[in-house]
Amino acid sequence: MRKLYHTKKEQVVMFGFNDSLAGRVVDMLCEYTNYEISFFISVNELPEINIEKEHRRRPNRKTEFVKDGTIFGKNLYVGDNYIDIIAKKNIKKCFVVEDDRYLRSKIFNKLRDNEIEILSFFHPTTIFDGHNTLGEGIIIFPKCYIGYKADIKDGVIIQSNATIEHHNVIGNYVDINPGLTTGGFTLIEDFAEINMSVDIINKIRVGKHSRIGAGSLVINDCDSESLYFGRPAKYIRSNKPNH
Repeated sequence: MRKLYHTKKEQVVMFGFNDSLAGRVVDMLCEYTNYEISFFISVNELPEINIEKEHRRRPNRKTEFVKDGTIFGKNLYVGDNYIDIIAKKNIKKCFVVEDDRYLRSKIFNKLRDNEIEILSFFHPTTIFDGHNTLGEGIIIFPKCYIGYKADIKDGVIIQSNATIEHHNVIGNYVDINPGLTTGGFTLIEDFAEINMSVDIINKIRVGKHSRIGAGSLVINDCDSESLYFGRPAKYIRSNKPNH
């Protein structure tokens, strides 16, 4: 008879709680890692919502919402005194799955100042083609390809089915939605947001704080703090951050 071994889970904390992002990461951590979320943190105060009304707006009722101070069966702490809470709970590591990339960067800085480790997660279907340089706190969803000598910096979230080709650089706190395809030697600078099903040809620079609309085809460089959309993508308007 085979003897079963039970490995104690390592307790960590997660910043962020939205089911559309953090919830998916929680499920992947449970399935593929030895980490267990001890509790969640929201730096910002929570908006008041009507859960029944929110369910009616969605195609099914599976979306989880904060109820009685808990989410996904764990406590949610709210506020900016999270360093004291983490220390009191004797937590040494965390995941930062905060939707707002500017808030994400502020959390990173505060955690580093207090020597709390920021963890990354790469879904096991991710393919790294070699000689990649990876920063802290990166989250990569299923079926992504990171090409030869492509580099990803801190706090980047890459959602499903992204193909990031050889010699790309993805800057700090970039959000990449599902279905991105890039050519080689592409640079996506800090705090950019790339929406669903975007194609970027080779040797393109996407500037800081810029946003590329869903379904766009990028064939020319994109200025910083600007919104681009279309096939081919064209300048639409300013996209200055309001953080």
